[in-house]
Amino acid sequence: MIFFMALKQRVWPLLCVLGLALLGSCHTSSPYDYLKFMDDAALEQSSPANPFLQDLLEQVKQGEIRKGLESLRIRVLGEETIPPDIYIDFYASWKYEGRYGDIPIGTIFFVPQADPLGRRKDTSLAACIRGEETLIPIQYLKPPFVALTVDGRSLGDPAYPLVKVLGVRIRSADFPQKYADKAARLAGKIQVLQGYLLALSKFLVEQPPEICWIAAAGDMMLERGASEILAQEGPQGILGGTAALCADADISLVNLEGPISSRGTKAHKSYTFRFDPQVAPLLRDAGIDGVLLANNHAFDYGLEAFLDSLNHLAANRIPCLGAGLDVERASQPLRFSKGTTSVRAFGIASFPREKNGWDGLAVAAGADTPGILHAGKGGGEQLKRRFAQDGALDILLFHGGEEWSASPTASTRELYTDLIRSGADLIIGSHPHVVQGFEWVLGKPVFWSLGNYVFGGMDHTAGGEDGLFIRLGFRGNTLVYFEPYALRLSHTRTDLAPEENLDSFYRRSLALRDRLPEP
Repeated sequence: MIFFMALKQRVWPLLCVLGLALLGSCHTSSPYDYLKFMDDAALEQSSPANPFLQDLLEQVKQGEIRKGLESLRIRVLGEETIPPDIYIDFYASWKYEGRYGDIPIGTIFFVPQADPLGRRKDTSLAACIRGEETLIPIQYLKPPFVALTVDGRSLGDPAYPLVKVLGVRIRSADFPQKYADKAARLAGKIQVLQGYLLALSKFLVEQPPEICWIAAAGDMMLERGASEILAQEGPQGILGGTAALCADADISLVNLEGPISSRGTKAHKSYTFRFDPQVAPLLRDAGIDGVLLANNHAFDYGLEAFLDSLNHLAANRIPCLGAGLDVERASQPLRFSKGTTSVRAFGIASFPREKNGWDGLAVAAGADTPGILHAGKGGGEQLKRRFAQDGALDILLFHGGEEWSASPTASTRELYTDLIRSGADLIIGSHPHVVQGFEWVLGKPVFWSLGNYVFGGMDHTAGGEDGLFIRLGFRGNTLVYFEPYALRLSHTRTDLAPEENLDSFYRRSLALRDRLPEP
């Protein structure tokens, strides 16, 4: 049923246009040749009110469709006494089967629908064909479901197999030899019809959907030897198997826990970090496309080092999210487009006052003051008026919540929900240093905390050695592919961990999904 509904949306306007055009080209004073659609029900149910159809009808009126078809008439339903002279047969098959006639006039891209917490990323074509998967057209994929790749192939891959094609074949009736003149005349009309259908198919044959791949990880702290390893061994030295995932993604985002500078004065805090300026070009070489600076370590060495960070990142074409020379610039997004997907990534912070008394509100950006975008000082309102209402994908990196907590606090949940309600399409959290769960909030994906990414000194902590790397495939602002990867930190190095290391992530995600409604 879903397949035929999708075909109706794509192909019935073509049938109706063709039929009306042929009817309009008749001359009652001429003998007719009769054409029959072998799927009259499709023609009967199509609607000339369709705006797309109206556009094509206007093209027909101004075009060349009448030439060569003056005496061709469509066979009206019920006129069984009139034998057709020309037939248009319809075929539908998977593209890889190749049984869709001579002219493809419609395509439908299917995906296997799945629960994102079902611990599956891929399935096989054989399982799909055997009916073991729920297949739906991509335009019908909605939360809380995502798609599985098929034998490792995703939408947009040239060899992606789940493409249903509707095509036609135009043929004439069989005539005895004495009607050779009529057969020749019909051959000319068939040629005109084929040319017309080929031209219309350019409007109806859908191009493969392009998937925009977003990669993201949590807290990246490049002290304690990490910068030196990055310089000497390259990205794989500290990022392990995630280095290739970052490089292959369209956008890779992380939270950078500290300033990039060799200057400044250490703040009065429990922990302070600062990274050698050499890391800026190395981050770019590692495929990092944007970093969140709205966090509790951006000002570890004061304003001077913070400004150096902005300059070093800008010089290496790495946008910083949630930080700037004033609140206006701290609110600006990273912008990226791929195909029909337009992406904007923002950053914001809202973390508690530290036990030593240091408060992030003191370094919040103002009208004329450099700093970070802070939800406690109007940062949320700044973002709300920037979120797009035009189908763009608005990503928000949020540094907040309670450190070492396995689930989001009530205040964090309230902030995230408010921003989702205001237009954010995806929120990725950091700061707790442990992996929290995934949840749909008002139909939008939220990762409450990805935990640590690169962070020397987390050995033997309660959850600090584990991280989460996510690879997400979007079509417009719809999440299509959901690929979480477990991380294991070993001092300053990080690498992919076995699949079973995702157990706590899935357990916490299911607990969020099954939690009782708040009173």
